[in-house]
Amino acid sequence: MLSHKYKQNLVKSKCVKIDNFLTQAENKKILESVIKLEAYFQKSTTSLNLSDPNFRKSTVLHLAPISKTRISQRIKLILPQVLVKLGHQEFPIAQIEAQVTAHNHGHYYQTHNDNGTPEVAKREITYVYYFYQQPKQFSGGELILYDEKMDNNYYKQANSFKKIAPKNNSIIFFLSRYWHEVLPVNCPSKNFADSRFTINGWLWKNN
Repeated sequence: MLSHKYKQNLVKSKCVKIDNFLTQAENKKILESVIKLEAYFQKSTTSLNLSDPNFRKSTVLHLAPISKTRISQRIKLILPQVLVKLGHQEFPIAQIEAQVTAHNHGHYYQTHNDNGTPEVAKREITYVYYFYQQPKQFSGGELILYDEKMDNNYYKQANSFKKIAPKNNSIIFFLSRYWHEVLPVNCPSKNFADSRFTINGWLWKNN
């Protein structure tokens, strides 16, 4: 049982999930385009835990030309409602960053947040758009979104969390300061086309 003091300090994480974010035709086109660009994906890196090469396992397409404009336009349209549900004030947006990430067999991303270093401190909202082959050829890859606890006026990772399963053509929004991780993916075929794909990115504040 949680202590009374811990309950008072606990800040439950919030997220907004939207199903059928794009049309079926758009979703299919993105998947087909990404599969054709397999050769351009690179091993993922991170500014966190640089001394640990096993902190993150995935491949990414940094330029992300795949429907970035369409994703950005759709995000801008729904952002006011998303911010209300997150309990977050509107803010001037400097940019909407995007990359394509592929998680295949054995891939994962250990616990981290998205604005914890000076160069990314202005990331305000994180989004993750899921797409993959139907029927799904992998298991795992859930997003773990941790609650927070207040400690000396700082937000820190709590032990409690939400587990969010990837769902084709859905998008998740949450605060970039939240600690989160991607659980290991099991993809028996190991084929790139069978990966857990995301267009993931960040809304940067302009101040």
